[in-house]
Amino acid sequence: MFPHLLRAAGQWLLLFPVRVLLILVGALVVPLALPLARPSGPAVLFTQAPGDWQLVTLPDWAWLWSNDRDGALGDKRGWWHLNAPFGLGAYHWFSKLWWLALRNPANNMRFAPLLGCPVTECDYRYWGDENVEDRPGEGGRRFLLATHKQTGRRYYGFYGVWQWSATRAVVVQIGFKGEPKDWAEDYTGDLSRQWAGMTFEINLFKDIS
Repeated sequence: MFPHLLRAAGQWLLLFPVRVLLILVGALVVPLALPLARPSGPAVLFTQAPGDWQLVTLPDWAWLWSNDRDGALGDKRGWWHLNAPFGLGAYHWFSKLWWLALRNPANNMRFAPLLGCPVTECDYRYWGDENVEDRPGEGGRRFLLATHKQTGRRYYGFYGVWQWSATRAVVVQIGFKGEPKDWAEDYTGDLSRQWAGMTFEINLFKDIS
């Protein structure tokens, strides 16, 4: 396991600044690209809110900072429509900017082989707890390695949750977000769901209530 920990540390140290740089660049790209955003496909009703959702994406040159699953209007449930800043709703330009540049920055980077793990194309193994959640009584530690079946490329991820009160926990999640349960999913209807992106989260006081 120790050699894998060293490789993981090297991978994270290399990719973390790349991720940060892309997120910062997005603060410039998204405002420039939003006026050129284009809707595609039919509009459908939000599942949990009044109003319509439609996939709205940035132009091709800004693809990395777009969101091919949720688009600029947020999730299909309508949660973002109800919770966008200042009660503006999902359709306002500022809400789209916030969603793409701040809440889900450079979201499409997870579809890039360097920065995203395609679950169906990889085998996996893990050390520690199979199920780790940031919910009361469901903490634990897991170090996971996914290996691409053809290229041998490795994707490392660590997830640790240490609960220290009834509603708070220390949460550390670094690297690729793949979980063992992801390999039990059926992605035939939507292969884009298989991609596990990267994250770097260290929260000493996370609310898990």
